[in-house]
Amino acid sequence: MIALLTIFIGSVVLLFLGQGKQETKMMPLSIVLLVIGLATIPFEWTNYINQTTPAWLAKYVSPTMLVWDTPALAFSAVLIITTILILTLFARNEFVGNDLPVLMLFSLCGGLLMTSFSNLVMLFLGIEILSIPLYVLAASKKHEFGSNEAGMKYFLMGAFSTAIFLLGCAFVYGGSGTLEISSIARTTSMMGHIGVISPLLYIGIFIIMAGLLFKISAFPFHFWSPDVYEGSPNRTTVFMATIAKIAAFAAFFRLFHYSFIYVKPWWGVSLAALAAITILVGNIGALRQKSMKRTLAYSSIAHAGYMLLAILAAEPINGFWALLVYMMAYGSSAVAVFYLMDRVGGDYSFESFTGFGKSNRWASVILIVALFSMAGIPLTAGFAGKYGLFSAVLNDYLWLVIIALIGSAISISYYFRVFKNAFFTTSETGTEISATLLEKAVLIVATLITLTIG
Repeated sequence: MIALLTIFIGSVVLLFLGQGKQETKMMPLSIVLLVIGLATIPFEWTNYINQTTPAWLAKYVSPTMLVWDTPALAFSAVLIITTILILTLFARNEFVGNDLPVLMLFSLCGGLLMTSFSNLVMLFLGIEILSIPLYVLAASKKHEFGSNEAGMKYFLMGAFSTAIFLLGCAFVYGGSGTLEISSIARTTSMMGHIGVISPLLYIGIFIIMAGLLFKISAFPFHFWSPDVYEGSPNRTTVFMATIAKIAAFAAFFRLFHYSFIYVKPWWGVSLAALAAITILVGNIGALRQKSMKRTLAYSSIAHAGYMLLAILAAEPINGFWALLVYMMAYGSSAVAVFYLMDRVGGDYSFESFTGFGKSNRWASVILIVALFSMAGIPLTAGFAGKYGLFSAVLNDYLWLVIIALIGSAISISYYFRVFKNAFFTTSETGTEISATLLEKAVLIVATLITLTIG
């Protein structure tokens, strides 16, 4: 809670301080604010372990609304670290005003609420706080048709998914008589033990599932993702692909493992089937793309399918750790790949990377590690995350693990299209990218995270 308050209050201050100033001059303050927020998390975790909640916090924040337990704090740390990487690497522009970075910080506050809710009302507020700034960010290049189209599509799809989610909450309330996830868990536990099915609760679970599948761009609600990712500015795209997805999965995991785990036979097979189709649709769709940006959009759909395996884990603790590792791996790798793609420029085609390996020795190592991790190659964090996810569901969903392995094999082909152009296609005019010492340091940190976890 202290991290959330720190970032929110600091963001309001930075919004007014940045009036009339170049965004690049205000960016260090935004990063320092995030570092301060990140530094408070160990203290909050110590308070949680020792059950010593500060008096002012206990007075104003009810545990029936927000709970900052170990999963909430761990997912919050991943969100903040990934945001630091994004703001640091995508800081060079000529915008006047600090509006866009502050909108990202406000969106991050929504993500922090989504990791720690203990009431469906707070989850709804978190989704809205996360999403509304993203509608503006997606359309922030207001003179470009693609950006306006992306903002409109994302707004419409977000509105539909929110309405669906609220309808599901209404059904769950009708079936359980409460919106607190602990009370819902007691109701579902009783139903699971005595074998009683509440039609309202049963329907509500599936409607909520549909609303959350929209947020993570999983099948069959994935169709908006490639167009929105392609039309949005690169910084917004990588923010949506990482922060929005990580926050949505943290909420998905928390709700279904804390509230609906006792009636898993109701929804487990359906979610497993959707995860399998999502993996195949994402990877096969990526094969057909000529734009690297759209390829990464379809790749993010496939990664959503892999992360759904954590929701299906037989043991919540195994699912939590596997999801946490995968989030960290995906976040650090995606930020690095999007940064290098942005610096190469051009039309974001694979041919833009022609001669990249010869012209950029240091960046080639970053690119190799990041793409290896996204493909799940051993000795990288991506492999460790996939191994954990596959192990968590192996006994219950062997067929799903087989499909996920096939999807991983397919993904290697389109990730290696980058290598083909970067290292095996000769060019005398390879693009040499420029990076500041800070950007190089951040890329090295992201790479070390990937290799250390791996």
